[in-house]
Amino acid sequence: MTDHETLDHMPYDPEETSLQVTGIIELLSEDRARILDLGCGNGRIAAPLLDSVGADRIELVGVDRDASVEESFRLATNGKADFLVGDLLDESALPAGPFDLILVLGNLLMTVLEPALLRDCFSSITRRLSPGGCLVIDDFTEGGWAEIAAGRWADGIDESGSVQMVWIPGNPEFVVRMGPEVDPGSTRPEPGERILRLWSRRELDDAASLAGLGPGRHQSEHLLSVHGREGA
Repeated sequence: MTDHETLDHMPYDPEETSLQVTGIIELLSEDRARILDLGCGNGRIAAPLLDSVGADRIELVGVDRDASVEESFRLATNGKADFLVGDLLDESALPAGPFDLILVLGNLLMTVLEPALLRDCFSSITRRLSPGGCLVIDDFTEGGWAEIAAGRWADGIDESGSVQMVWIPGNPEFVVRMGPEVDPGSTRPEPGERILRLWSRRELDDAASLAGLGPGRHQSEHLLSVHGREGA
């Protein structure tokens, strides 16, 4: 269920992060770009992106609901990016834009559990995109459903006994347990556990279309999916 060398709840390892950063760079034009990194955390994407292209080429704003990550984010980006406390689900707390790229990476979009909220998030993002701008998300839809088809995300515990997937019956929602969290006797999410949702491509594209975005362009080599703003 996981190929990562260490057990943690980070969705990507350094090599995968590098692939995503390369994909983002390929989306940049020759002009200076404004980038909004929603759910920026400690700068997993922002830091290597700024290191690769420089602050003279991009203006980056990181937003995270966890105020405690601000110091580590600013250190990782060498003070070359702004940081705001905000939540993807609270439009009033997000910067107005416009932005050329809006990044929703990591597992952030999977924490949105309701279709109506997903549509609201996409609409909020679209309002902050400049003409020709793009929403950049992970390719969890393609990768996740492929994992399920291969049997690697099925209910149960992996062969190492270190990772457990617990699905909510009748829903594309699940909990991941790792290391000491694994509990063979518990096959339903427990109170307080973080529930994630594996969205389908159709659900994402429908929400994008209603918001005025194009369908997702899967960049499998970069583990990304890109929705362009229509009418550009």
